[in-house]
Amino acid sequence: MSSKYEEKDWMIELGVRPNKMSPMDPPSINNNNNEDYTRLLLSMYAMTLGENLLSHNIDPYIIEHIEMEKEFMEQDDLALVWSDDISLTLCFLVSLAHHGDYCQDHLLKRYFQWWMNGYMCPAGHCFTPRGHLKKSIQLFRETQAAQTSGISVDMDRKTSKLIATPSLLLRLSPIGYFYCKHSYSKRNEIAKDLVERMFGKKTSTDIFTEYIELLVNSLNGLSKENILKKINMKLNSNDLINKTFFDLIDLLSNDNNNIEQGIKYALEKIYSSNKECKYLNPFDSNETILLTLYLQISSAIYNTIPENLFQQIYAKETIESLAKWIIYERNQNLHSI
Repeated sequence: MSSKYEEKDWMIELGVRPNKMSPMDPPSINNNNNEDYTRLLLSMYAMTLGENLLSHNIDPYIIEHIEMEKEFMEQDDLALVWSDDISLTLCFLVSLAHHGDYCQDHLLKRYFQWWMNGYMCPAGHCFTPRGHLKKSIQLFRETQAAQTSGISVDMDRKTSKLIATPSLLLRLSPIGYFYCKHSYSKRNEIAKDLVERMFGKKTSTDIFTEYIELLVNSLNGLSKENILKKINMKLNSNDLINKTFFDLIDLLSNDNNNIEQGIKYALEKIYSSNKECKYLNPFDSNETILLTLYLQISSAIYNTIPENLFQQIYAKETIESLAKWIIYERNQNLHSI
């Protein structure tokens, strides 16, 4: 059973920036000094750092708007440090930690709190969500409401023009963090449910499951050689998500076991992305997704983060406590099976 919500309510408090939350650690955690914990924590830290390594051309409007938010909210610590996808990934991690398991209603509520209330937004508010994010979250809400009411939804029609992007690899990665000690079938079941709710049955979950297993094997301490041997997918250069995954595999294979060298290679492969409007978050995961995924995986494999990057981590204490809750609630969940 999940521990009482009151002990974890700090992580879902609205109107508080991620770096100003008041973390409370779990009642007990026996493995906060071992390799499992450090790999998980370093991976969570590292996945938030990709945007800091890229130079951004930020519209003066954005800076002006943040300054207005600072004055209106009387907060001087608002910052541009995370993409929307990082915030949504943390929303999923919080949902798993707070509820103690995957729950569609709980996760959907976190997503809408991000959208409407600026939850997990370092800048103090949610920028206009990119089209693919907005549509996928809205579809998630429709399918969940229809299931509750016993109404069928024409998913083929609603998802006919909706295409998943490589950043979905990141947003589904909390499945790997929370369920890395569970069965493959458990992880696959949740991935299929989420992808179907947001993108319909036409979207294959194979590549997402493959990435989750890559993260799981990295968190569980397998050697890089053995991790790469377990890759079952074949390259399909006509599929952007598949191509991104294999670009990541190429980085891991050729980084000489050195994260800084891997970062250098990743920065040479920044993807281009069309700007839908000026009100978007200037930090776009679709441009930096390869770098973000590399940092997420390599920090778990090598169980380290370069010191110069460690100093740039935003909301360090919040992420650290969240990692402890992920492990605590994961263990509680395993014991209840």
